[in-house]
Amino acid sequence: MHRSGEIWMAVILGIIFLGIIGFQVTQRVIGGPNHHYYQRTKTDNRGIIARNYYSQDQLKTLTAITHGSQYHGNTSLDTAATTHSYQLDGKPLPNIVGKDGVLQLYNQSKFMTTKMVLDAASYWNHIAGSHIVEVVDRQSQSDEVIHDGKNQRGVLGRQAYNGQGIMYYPANWHVANLSAEQQNNWQEAALIHEIGHALGIPHLGGGPLGGNAASAGVYNMDFMGPWSPSKSDLGVRSTTVDAAALALAGLSWQHPRKLASWVLTNPTATVTYNDSVLASTIPRGR
Repeated sequence: MHRSGEIWMAVILGIIFLGIIGFQVTQRVIGGPNHHYYQRTKTDNRGIIARNYYSQDQLKTLTAITHGSQYHGNTSLDTAATTHSYQLDGKPLPNIVGKDGVLQLYNQSKFMTTKMVLDAASYWNHIAGSHIVEVVDRQSQSDEVIHDGKNQRGVLGRQAYNGQGIMYYPANWHVANLSAEQQNNWQEAALIHEIGHALGIPHLGGGPLGGNAASAGVYNMDFMGPWSPSKSDLGVRSTTVDAAALALAGLSWQHPRKLASWVLTNPTATVTYNDSVLASTIPRGR
């Protein structure tokens, strides 16, 4: 090969090498499937229930708890105890929890303060009886980013599992006739709710899609279903339905975890957020 050919070959190989290095660095910095940098951890859609954490009888009990009343729970969650799949209406329920079994969140939202995100993380950690949600200081450490959007008709917040993170739409925030305490509780409930979706929990409003309560215009205590501050004088209070759903969701993660096992022995325990104050009667480490 002529000298000039060798030089050009070296240049081409150098460009390819730099391209590979550049891609690897970009993936390390951006760290995920989304160039917008709002979701760094790939959505997990396996929907498989790990079977060595709860007995078969315990799984049946957990699914029975998720039924709640006619407006609570999701009947399709029964498959967790029958076919050991975690799904809603025949489709695997997704989550954004990484391989470490902890959901790392970074807050970029002005609508949701970092204090509110920290409280929401603590709320879920109490229900879980373990550390499952963490608020990090840098985007590069996060599984997902909480941020604000400009246009989304009729929706205050959403978790779409499509790389866009947890998004809120402040323009849709309507608080007429609500006290400052009710406004605070509603805002926190909306945050806890969307984090619940990131953990893999569907709407808990009854029926195969969890939408019975919403269709009937019925509000209940389950914050993963239709929730209203005017109907919840005690604030955002957990229920056994929320806990049982988390217990099932945790079994479907990339790194399955036994969570909220207290619901099988202490069904009256609760965690409450009321006007920026958290209170829990749930045993830790359960």
